[in-house]
Amino acid sequence: MVKLLFQFLTWLVENLPLITSLATLTLVFLLLAKSIKKHPYVYYVIFALPALLFFARSLFGGEGFFAFSRGGVIGQIMREYVHFSGFSFPLLIIIMFVGALPLSNPYVKRLMMIRKELSIISGFPIIVHIWVRWGMGISTFEYFFGSGEAAVRSGAGAIYANSAYLLGAVMSVLFLILWITSFDFVHRWLGGVRWKKVQWWSYVLYAMIFTHSILLSVSRLVGGGRGGHGHGGGGRGGREMVHQVGEAIRQGGESIRQGAEMASRGGGHSGGNMTATTVIGIVSVCLIFGTYLFLRIKKARTVAREKAKE
Repeated sequence: MVKLLFQFLTWLVENLPLITSLATLTLVFLLLAKSIKKHPYVYYVIFALPALLFFARSLFGGEGFFAFSRGGVIGQIMREYVHFSGFSFPLLIIIMFVGALPLSNPYVKRLMMIRKELSIISGFPIIVHIWVRWGMGISTFEYFFGSGEAAVRSGAGAIYANSAYLLGAVMSVLFLILWITSFDFVHRWLGGVRWKKVQWWSYVLYAMIFTHSILLSVSRLVGGGRGGHGHGGGGRGGREMVHQVGEAIRQGGESIRQGAEMASRGGGHSGGNMTATTVIGIVSVCLIFGTYLFLRIKKARTVAREKAKE
């Protein structure tokens, strides 16, 4: 019983940032739904500004005029744009589930009204993330198609990490296509039929994001996920896909995990904490995407039955 309690507390602490972000973003966008629908380009500009600032800082350096963007609130926003977990991933979950839940729910209906706008808003931080991580996808070509030296130098988990990075490069291209075609003027240019065919690929993108995250987490479990070019290991990327834990929460989670180790093994300390964190990440991602798939299939069957009755 004590072991189960520790495991539950570990899961809760590890996922608290994601749960908090989901709840906060859902509430904010529910309150701003009418405003976003009425003035979408105002919000596009607001969310595009941090991305533009990041690109400017990348091109001209972070000193001088751009030094202010390294600390404080602006610096935190920059970090959220670079990583996938704090803003982009929770917003993606909202966009996904809004399409899978019944419109009879007034809150779902309200968010569905701005689903396209939310998709465009999510694109600005994701483009920053793509910009930062793109080199990892390119570097995998040497690992898979080079002389083989990179594979020899890498650990056992490198094949999973590099597969994830290569998939990430493909995902980036698909996402950019879906994102660009979400804008109204492109939608009108394509026409309704062609636009729907293009947007159908969003389901493929969801599956690729799931696979990308699992591969990174598995590389951490196996070990040695660092690629031949010295890019970040798969575990860090896997955790970014699931959550970004603040310092205080990390310390609390460490204490809980240590307690779980002692409760289950009768004391002592080992590298099992890292494994527990990664397993929690994998389970969380499977739970999120599995629930979405279940709800989406259920909704599709309901719609099909209603059409059959007509």
